[in-house]
Amino acid sequence: MPRLAPHAAALLLALALPVPAPAAVTRDQVLDAIRTFEANAAGGLDASKPAAEKNDTVARASNTILRFSLESDDVVVDLGADSVPWCDVKKGISELSNSGERGLLLAAYLSGCVKAQLGSGKKDPNPYAGWSAMLGVYRAMRLREAVTIPEVEALLARQVDGTLEAYAAEAARRSAESLRKKYGPPASGQK
Repeated sequence: MPRLAPHAAALLLALALPVPAPAAVTRDQVLDAIRTFEANAAGGLDASKPAAEKNDTVARASNTILRFSLESDDVVVDLGADSVPWCDVKKGISELSNSGERGLLLAAYLSGCVKAQLGSGKKDPNPYAGWSAMLGVYRAMRLREAVTIPEVEALLARQVDGTLEAYAAEAARRSAESLRKKYGPPASGQK
């Protein structure tokens, strides 16, 4: 008689048991993750930590920030093509050049958006705060690793010439218009 039967029964029992959902990320947890991300993502000043430890720290912080930005009703983050032109969130970024760097920049963008909205107490899908945070990480990455990403270079040029904030407002308007065309006007009482 095959020995698979006891293992199969154990597997079926394990699959039948309910799996508790992870607890929602709290405001304090995401703010702590943002501080950790900011301290480590751009290379940080702490050279005493090994690179692998910094990478793990940034990955954990990034996951917390991502979960909060997707699950929380306290923030609204625009992940459309106008707001995150360096990665196609629908298709993923694994096929793009510098995919790891693009993912890190996405985490930096989310970090900036979440931090600004929690600080102001106002939900605002305008990408400006996220772009500013992302560009800080990009500058360090570009110096340290000689990485260039054309879509981010365009945003950096706008920051340098002083037009980034106006461009962000225009990107937010285009994104909202695109959503209205696709889904119709917002429900009454919503902006």
